[in-house]
Amino acid sequence: MTTQSTTHTHGRGATTWQMTVMALRYLGGRKLRTTLTTLAIVFGVALIFSVNLVLPGMRELFNQSMTTVTGTDVSITNVAGGTFDPAPVMDVVDRNEDVQAAVGLLYRQFVLPDDKSDVLGDLSQIQIVGVDPALVDGVYHFVMSEGRFLEPGESGSVIISSSVTDLAPQLQVGSTFSLTTVGGLKTFTVVGMYTPESPLAVPQFIVSLSDAQAALDQPSMINTVEVLLKPGADHDAVTKELQQALGGSYTLDDRAATSALPSIDVGFAMMSLFAALALFLGAFLIFNTFRTVVLERRRDLGMLRAIGATRQQITQTILVEGLIQGILGTLIGMVLGYLLAAALLSGIQSLADYVTFVGDMKLSFNVTAFAVPLIVGPLVALVASYWPARAAGRMSPLEALRPVPAAGLRHAARWSLIAGGLCVAVAVALMLTGSKGATFGAVLFMGGMVIAAPGLVLPASRLFGPLVTLWFNREGDLAQGNVARQPGRAAITGSTLMIGVASIVMVAAMVSAFMDLGQDLTDGTFASDIMILPQSIAVYDNVLGADQSLAGDIQALPDVETVSTLRAAATTTDGAPLSLLGIDLSTFRDVETLMFEEGNADDAFAALSAGRGAIVTPLGASTLGLKYGDDFVIETAEGPQTYKVVALAQDLLTFKTTTALISQENMAADFHKSEDVLLMINLTPGADKDAALSEVESLLAGYPQFTAHLSKDYADTMMETTRSATVMFYIIAALILIPAGLGLLNTLTINVLERTREIGMIRAVGGSRSQVRRMVTGEALLLGIFGAAMGVLTGVAISYGFIAAFSFIGWDMPYTFPVAGIIAALIIGILLALSAGIMPARSAAKLDIIRALQYE
Repeated sequence: MTTQSTTHTHGRGATTWQMTVMALRYLGGRKLRTTLTTLAIVFGVALIFSVNLVLPGMRELFNQSMTTVTGTDVSITNVAGGTFDPAPVMDVVDRNEDVQAAVGLLYRQFVLPDDKSDVLGDLSQIQIVGVDPALVDGVYHFVMSEGRFLEPGESGSVIISSSVTDLAPQLQVGSTFSLTTVGGLKTFTVVGMYTPESPLAVPQFIVSLSDAQAALDQPSMINTVEVLLKPGADHDAVTKELQQALGGSYTLDDRAATSALPSIDVGFAMMSLFAALALFLGAFLIFNTFRTVVLERRRDLGMLRAIGATRQQITQTILVEGLIQGILGTLIGMVLGYLLAAALLSGIQSLADYVTFVGDMKLSFNVTAFAVPLIVGPLVALVASYWPARAAGRMSPLEALRPVPAAGLRHAARWSLIAGGLCVAVAVALMLTGSKGATFGAVLFMGGMVIAAPGLVLPASRLFGPLVTLWFNREGDLAQGNVARQPGRAAITGSTLMIGVASIVMVAAMVSAFMDLGQDLTDGTFASDIMILPQSIAVYDNVLGADQSLAGDIQALPDVETVSTLRAAATTTDGAPLSLLGIDLSTFRDVETLMFEEGNADDAFAALSAGRGAIVTPLGASTLGLKYGDDFVIETAEGPQTYKVVALAQDLLTFKTTTALISQENMAADFHKSEDVLLMINLTPGADKDAALSEVESLLAGYPQFTAHLSKDYADTMMETTRSATVMFYIIAALILIPAGLGLLNTLTINVLERTREIGMIRAVGGSRSQVRRMVTGEALLLGIFGAAMGVLTGVAISYGFIAAFSFIGWDMPYTFPVAGIIAALIIGILLALSAGIMPARSAAKLDIIRALQYE
């Protein structure tokens, strides 16, 4: 029994090896086809590998950027991230017997103005840290490398980390410089330099707590309490005790456990999404290729079955071919991914050297970085080749050796047309139901078109055939016959091109809809005459504003009629991040018009004035699960507060963000925020706007964090910039066309190989090389028109579906029929088909007659 089992195992192993050798010989004998199919995996693997090499280093960079001045055991902050009165917190901390020392800090990280003086060198952002010189030494010991530490009661002095001089060598002990504050420029003197315990991503400027409170307009407030525990104290137990005593309004964290900024993960998640899309298209190309390969090798597979090959062995041969190509594509993709990661890291390093202060970043050669592409790449190829392999294995020898009758092909094409038509009908019905079903309907429509493609080949060849005949005469008739004779093969080629063409139409429609929405939002947001803007709008985390004196000075100008301001805060609701904008209810509607989705302006502003109401952006409502009229709890510096959704509306300042607009009175009461981050100005009728702008700019000399603009000019510039940025979408569409072009080249090459004897017969009866070339080119043109037509129809449908789906997240974008996009897509699709047909046409024309007639 053991001998029989061993013999059986050896026999199975030998058979597997034979199938592998056959697969290698087949792939090696068709190098062009193998190369084209393998490249389908390369692009996706390269993107995935590069992301996993770079992402860990980026996370570490932004974790370092959150490092503070201390290396203490526990950091206590308000759960809303704002400032708070230190007395109640310090009282709780001081009563704990395991606490050795504690100190309150006020720190703020912000971007420096672009036109800062040369004394700050290449510094682009800093972190101001306010400390009490009399108490901080008990918690953290500053190692002074030069000069001295701050003295109690001292004002106007600063100590800096010694590493600051790498970016600003002008800053030395004894140097004086002007620093931007919310009250204007303030002069500080460097009295010392310290050596930080670890590299800091953002340079720190240590000042007295009173100076920091004045510079940030937060009198008597702090935003962190740093706690040092006694030796031997149970860290977890003390943290739990402090958390229970402080309540849910405060959070206790180890400073070393600070997480990376989520925007980095979002950016790389988008890259991973593109990588997944590239792999999907690669899988589709491999699937189509192996479907065509199985059709081409029917006779060979039938011969193998006739001489004793089992179904399993036939299936195994095809799967081995797919796996080999997946492995090759993965290895090549990883090499390309390494080069891409190196280039990406170089760009990030340059940006980091300019924006932050860090050491050299390195690629992270971790297990995950290698494991993900090594698993995903071959697996995608294996899955894509499974169904063709299974179909090949299920063919009987007689079925494989016998030519497929034309009636059978027509019957199969008819049923595919019926099945695809039903899918398309259901998809259209789903898209008409609204945003919830639109996305699924769009995907189902594309799938229905792929299913229906074989049934559309014959009608399409009859419809578009005369166009090809006009150009190629008799060769066009032969091309039309070749296409109609193999509807399955033509459908595969057309479906490959369809995806690329559909992506162009979809991008054109979405860009048009996005620009229309952007124009409407811009018109409403920039309705004032002059706007005073910080370094960035919509995201105010690192923006330093101004106190109310700036708005008062501007209001006093003779040509100014109205000044309205915005104030910003960041908080959470039910654990989710939420941005807040505080608006001046008495003036806001004079300078800006919100785009309301639910509710109306009169009722909404009345509710804001009467209590804790909030106008929530549609995206914010969708993200947070809120509806018009709902109550929700916001974490504030004064504890949890209940707000009511009084309307759903947005403008350009809140577009694409989870934001709520509240009154400035509630902003001050709940978040201790009275700092203006953006100002909008209306002038008196007939005022000279350019002259008024000059007067405003003269007042901003003391507030270099702001710039003044004529609103209309700024809006026009923003729309032009947005229009330029949409080029990125077309680049993505162009990248999607790469697999489509490879698919066309691949299937057309296979078509020529399959008809080698037929081409030899044409040459034998007098056909010239030119005629053969024109015949193959005509076939490529007909397939290109067919695929482009399907792509246009699919692109129109899926663009409508996806645009409708955006309303689900609050982007109510109007649909505009993409005429220009359709024309461009048709031209690109046809040119791509003609380009893909050049190489197969030349190969067909160069075939030797004798060898072609002997080809099997």
